[in-house]
This record gives sequence, structure tokens and C-alpha cells, in this order.
Amino acid sequence: MKKRRKSVVLFILILTSLLFSSCVKEGPIGPQGPIGPCGPQGIEGQGGNANAVSSTVIVFSNDWRWVNDCQWMAEINLLDINENVYNYGAVLIYMEVDSSWLQVPLTYYYQDSVNEHVQHSVSIEVAILKEGRVRLTWTEKDGAFEEIRPGTHSFKIVTIEAIIFNCYNNVDYSNFESVKDAFQLI
Repeated sequence: MKKRRKSVVLFILILTSLLFSSCVKEGPIGPQGPIGPCGPQGIEGQGGNANAVSSTVIVFSNDWRWVNDCQWMAEINLLDINENVYNYGAVLIYMEVDSSWLQVPLTYYYQDSVNEHVQHSVSIEVAILKEGRVRLTWTEKDGAFEEIRPGTHSFKIVTIEAIIFNCYNNVDYSNFESVKDAFQLI
């Protein structure tokens, strides 16, 4: 009798497992979902990055306007500053100083070209305007104000779309070369 009971129990277990396994139906595999903003393998890309753009802009001495009786101002129109970049992405500004690109805002020291023993200090600040413009302000810190019109300077403006900006957490954004390498900019 014990042998028969074991056989019945074993039969019931096998029957139960077959019933439950037949309830799980697998259908065909669905299509591949969309690739996320950072790509299937992360942020690595090749041949440039359409979501990050670098522009070199020259602001000539005559482009600076005297405003508020205390500072010079220049505005740059840049179509790459769209609503997405303005609200969620990044606009990075770098000024060329002695063959290096330094991030703005910055305090910049230079010597007077007429009176070489006079050292000047200037603060350069930036405002990103929603209309696709960048406003630079140049304020002399040594009281020289109106007498010294800023000279011609080169600026790099990097715009980064939000979809890709959030993927680059380990970039030193204060260093143009790091940004250039990370986003494969020219």
C-alpha cells in the first residue's frame, strides 16, 4: 500500500507541475525598445556630437558699448541657444587669454599697452538670454572704467543639449580641453 501511495503522490505532483507549466505561455519576442539618450553602451560616440556645438566668436573692440556709466557690454547672437538648451542644457563660455581658454566668468589681469607698468584688473561676466543671445559685461576693477575700451577678444561658446548634457557627469566643465574631448568638439 505504501508503494501505491508513493506512486499516487508522485503522479499528482507530476500532473500538477504539468498543469502549472502549461499555464505559462510565452509569446514571440517583441521589438527592440528605443535607445536611451546616452546610447546603448553609454556616452561614447564617434565622429562628433550633434547635440553639443562649439562656436568661436570674435568680439572686436568696437563691439563693446559703454553702459550704466560703469561697464562695457557686448551681445552675441547665437542660434544654437534654443529653448531646450536654455532651460535644461548648458551654455559654456571661454575667453582666450595667452593662448589658453579660460571659463567666463573670470577675473582677468593685463598690463596697459601704453603705460606698461600699470597693471589692470577686469571682471568679465556672462548672462545667457532666452532669445538666443549671450551678454558679456566687462568691468574694470581698478577705477580705470571708461578710459579703457576692451580690445578684441576671442570667445568659445559651447552649447549642449539637455538630452546629452545629463549623460556627462564626470567632465570638468571649467576646462575647455576636457569639454572638447568629452563632446568631440572641434
